[in-house]
Amino acid sequence: SAFTRGLTTVRNSIPDPATIASTTKSALATARSTTTHVTKTISREFKGLTSSELEQVMLKATRPDDTPVKGKHVERLVGVTYQVSGRFDLYSSVLRKLWKKMLEDDWRTKIKSLYVLHRFSSDGAPDHQQNLKLRLRELRRSRDPKTKEKYFNTKLFLKGTVTADNKAFRDFLARYAHYVFLRVQTFSGMFIEIAPPDTPPQRNERPSKSKSPQRPTPPTPPSSPLPSRQVLEGAKLLCQSASQACVLKDGEVCENTAIAVERIAADMIGLTTAVAVSLNRCLKPHKGSAASAPPKLDAVLVKEWCEFYSTELLPQTRMLVKRCTPQLDAYGLFLPGRMGSSVSKDLLQKGLSYGDDDVVAEEEEQEKEKEAVVEDKEEKPPAASASSEKAEEEEEEIEADEEDEYEEYDFEDGDEYYDEEE
Repeated sequence: SAFTRGLTTVRNSIPDPATIASTTKSALATARSTTTHVTKTISREFKGLTSSELEQVMLKATRPDDTPVKGKHVERLVGVTYQVSGRFDLYSSVLRKLWKKMLEDDWRTKIKSLYVLHRFSSDGAPDHQQNLKLRLRELRRSRDPKTKEKYFNTKLFLKGTVTADNKAFRDFLARYAHYVFLRVQTFSGMFIEIAPPDTPPQRNERPSKSKSPQRPTPPTPPSSPLPSRQVLEGAKLLCQSASQACVLKDGEVCENTAIAVERIAADMIGLTTAVAVSLNRCLKPHKGSAASAPPKLDAVLVKEWCEFYSTELLPQTRMLVKRCTPQLDAYGLFLPGRMGSSVSKDLLQKGLSYGDDDVVAEEEEQEKEKEAVVEDKEEKPPAASASSEKAEEEEEEIEADEEDEYEEYDFEDGDEYYDEEE
């Protein structure tokens, strides 16, 4: 009947429940992802409006987009370290905020947060450098109360959605994170652990009564110009990490990775310059000092620093600069053409053979002492014979004196005898 046919048509037009369920789930997932993205964007913008100026700049600097960190944002963040006294703990809150950004899923926010931390380490105020190293070490040993994991944990940092588009960038992100964490915990911005700055001359603020102008005293070099073996091991590790992180493989080249590589190359140039300055101070006498002779140093340590500079640091730095220059030029990033201070070949050869002359001189002195002892032993028998000859001469003189006395005694008795007979 017509009624039955109508019911059949209505029943056939109703979709399958499984199809309805799958369509509903996909629609809900799409709406959820879209809503989440919009909500995060609105939350970020709202947080930027209601937060402090420092947080606003940090939010703008770590946006999850392809635009690299702007220079004005970095200058504003790093400039805070020069405005706040070194007595205040500035990095305790800054590091926690950066760690929150590093935990976000987007790899672009992660690499931008790493880049900001890198710039804090390399360009921050010297008064806060030691505090930055100590705070990062303490946080890496402590746990985040929210995640129950340690701060700046590399495994937790690398977590996130891996796709075919971002897999190559995440590989570079792992190498760059290892380098930045090592650099921040080991060295300050200008590598003063290797080449500490000269002590500035002390000027007398009181005006002098004499009319003749006073000559300013030259700056004095540091008391111990040669860094320790622990600093040497840290420099070797940083050089190895930089040689791995500074290489952009296929699919890793973009503007965000290029600015990171530019900072790594600049660090290597600064490290090479600092080691060269330190070696020049060790191997050259300071002109302004009273004693022109260089201080006595550990010969083995001097040789190790010279070998590291000549065989590892300087060749690798030159190779890195040469390799990454074409990639950086494409984005308008340029590296300095010169390394700054360098060590001459003669001075480097002197450092590689440092201590050999002292050993030779000591051996010559020992040989001279042995020869002097042998000569003394050879001269002692003639001295003994001379003393025996003197003793014999004295005995002969004593015997001659006794004979003379005896003869005089006999002659006097004879005279008395003849006088009695008469």
